[in-house]
Amino acid sequence: MHYSAFQDSINCASGECDWRAAIDAIDPLVFIHDENYRIIDANQAYIERSGLSREELVGLPYWQAYPRLEGPLPSCREGLERALESADADGCKSESVEELKLDSGEVIVSRSFVVRDGDGNYIHSVHLLEDVTESRWLSRENARIAATLRERESQLNQLFANMTEGVLVVDDEGRVAYANSAAAHLFARSSEEVIGEVLGLPVGGPDAQEIDLRTASGEARTVEMRIRDMQWHASPAHLLNLRDVTERKRVEDDLRQAAIVFDEAHEGIVIADADKNVIAVNRAYSDITGYSRQEVEGKPWNFVFSGFHDEATYAAVCDSVDRYGYWTGELWGECRDGSSFAGLVTIRDIRDELDRRTHYLAVFSDISRIKEYQSQLERLMHADPLTGLPNRLLFRDRLEQAVVGMQRSSGVLAVISIDINDLKSINFSMGHVMGDSLLQSLSQRLQEVLRPEDTIARLGGDEFGILCPGLVDVDEAAATAERISAAVRQPFFVSGEELHVYLSIGLSTYPDQNVNAGELLEQASAAMAQAKSEAVTYRFYSQELTEMARERVQLGSELRHALEEDGLTVHYQPQVDLISGRWIGLEALARWPHAERGWVSPGRFIPVAERVGLVVRIGDWVFERACRDARKWLDAGYDFGKLGVNFAAPELASPDLVPKVLDVLERTGLPPRYVEMEITESLFVDPHAETIDSLQELRRQGLSVAIDDFGTGYSALSYLRDLPIDRLKIDRSFVDGLPEESRVTAITRAIIGLGDSLGFEVIAEGVETERQRKTLIEEGCRQGQGYLFSRPCPVEKLDFSAGLGAD
Repeated sequence: MHYSAFQDSINCASGECDWRAAIDAIDPLVFIHDENYRIIDANQAYIERSGLSREELVGLPYWQAYPRLEGPLPSCREGLERALESADADGCKSESVEELKLDSGEVIVSRSFVVRDGDGNYIHSVHLLEDVTESRWLSRENARIAATLRERESQLNQLFANMTEGVLVVDDEGRVAYANSAAAHLFARSSEEVIGEVLGLPVGGPDAQEIDLRTASGEARTVEMRIRDMQWHASPAHLLNLRDVTERKRVEDDLRQAAIVFDEAHEGIVIADADKNVIAVNRAYSDITGYSRQEVEGKPWNFVFSGFHDEATYAAVCDSVDRYGYWTGELWGECRDGSSFAGLVTIRDIRDELDRRTHYLAVFSDISRIKEYQSQLERLMHADPLTGLPNRLLFRDRLEQAVVGMQRSSGVLAVISIDINDLKSINFSMGHVMGDSLLQSLSQRLQEVLRPEDTIARLGGDEFGILCPGLVDVDEAAATAERISAAVRQPFFVSGEELHVYLSIGLSTYPDQNVNAGELLEQASAAMAQAKSEAVTYRFYSQELTEMARERVQLGSELRHALEEDGLTVHYQPQVDLISGRWIGLEALARWPHAERGWVSPGRFIPVAERVGLVVRIGDWVFERACRDARKWLDAGYDFGKLGVNFAAPELASPDLVPKVLDVLERTGLPPRYVEMEITESLFVDPHAETIDSLQELRRQGLSVAIDDFGTGYSALSYLRDLPIDRLKIDRSFVDGLPEESRVTAITRAIIGLGDSLGFEVIAEGVETERQRKTLIEEGCRQGQGYLFSRPCPVEKLDFSAGLGAD
């Protein structure tokens, strides 16, 4: 029954309406009270709830019946007070509502309204009590459930949104109904962009399948997809779980490759746990050590390396790994069969993402053979194979260490350079085997006169170096040189032959010469060269030699510049018939007119050219210039005879000597028969077969060959029989002694006779006096050149008419 209808039934209670039947028919509790809150009547439901009879209720204040209160309800009291204060015909329709919770936990909603008569006067109040305990609980429960559902839905949305695994819901037509961000990311789109799209994914059975996707940047990704059927908004759909397994596939590939590398590696590999006990070894470990995996599992990682090193070594290894995470070095190990090996070992710790050490990795290789090769190589690199002495490399290293050591101590450090003056003559007169034996004997004798702390080394073919640290003074260095010189004065007996050796010795001392190790050795070599040139036994390095060396360096630079700027010239010295004085040829000589130094002599600049590598360029330039001048002379009608041109050793050793010479002759137009190649005798001390072949080929082409400075090169006379030679040139050192020195005259006579016997022409150099000319004629020499006839002069000063005579 609606409350308005209920009010109407009450209002008509004094009339014909049966209001009691009406209120007894409803479920809510109903009671009526007067202006003093005393119960006038109640319906059956209220009577039953109060536990009193109707008679007991009537006249009882309602708060003493039900609900049990301290007084009237506040809303009831306020409504009653307003009703009593004023008459209102419409007041019966006013209503007061109040909800209260009883001590029993019941929740009651009280609706009260006032009943008036036709004049608006208060008659009584009616209360309607409705028990809403259950409905309120249901309402709160529904609200809680709704909130829980909303929270769970939000959590699920957050869960799906933050999942790294993609989630798609696809309907039967393949259209995307839901996509989380991870799924959308796989397709390089947002979730909103993917929903409603048909992606064309292969929707198959429930088994996992792999598909390949390509991102917007073109990167290929491998995705594992699983499919389940489901209902989505009451419609059939498919739930697709997409997992990007690209990295997993890569890791799996890496693990497979690592497993292959682990098993196939040539190095032994040991994996140990955090307690340093072996948990795995590879095949190479077993191949190297002979131990199987089962034999070493659970043993300490250094199982095969124990026993060769003390505990301090292993402690240092472990300390390095603990502090730096790795250690690398050499350890000796023992194989299962008792043999040993040298291992190059690297140990590294392995840590997890929390930086906790989980394993140790040891990798080693057997370097026993390498160690053996290194030992052999050390011997080869630092020892002279003939004498067993240190070589130049080791000597230089010890010298550098000695210089550093002398900086912290007193005394003198001496560097001695020794050269054997006549070893080449011994080699080529008695054979290289004899020379090698002599070197071995000499090295032994030198060691006998040196101190134990001294170092002797073979620096080159006939050059030795001695390092004497900790000498008292320079005089002690000189005494060492004297002992060395005295030691070789006694003859050497090699293979039954008595041999005499003469040394040239140079010394440089530190700190008298405050230079580095390399410069000390160079200074000693310079002093040795000076001793040789001065024909003295030994010589100390001086500042004068330093200045000379610096001048040679400067001279080399200036010579290079002069060659590039056409600053050299060619002078010619006539070669004459000693009887008639008629010219029979000309020798081309390089000359250098220096702008500041004046005329630089060939004896000064040719050695510099050899030292700085310019001698071949100078020789090529002189040869071509001389051939051009000779062609002009021929064109002018002068038959000058032979044009002598000097060829240095590097020129003769060149493999393109023949084509280069013939090319110059062809370009200048000079016939080969006019050219005579002058070669110093020293080049034939050890002639190379290629050089001999080149000279023979040039002679076949028409050129002739002369040996210059004959008698000074220590060559074996037996070579003259087979060498391609046309003329011998007697060196000026012999001509200078004519005719006063009988020995010189005898040597000159022997050279002339030797040339005649072998069919060679003989010409004397350095003829400066009339007596020398006459003596040479008397001894049978018909050709000569020297200042007596003409000094070398430039081409414009040559007087062909006087020298060749009128044609």
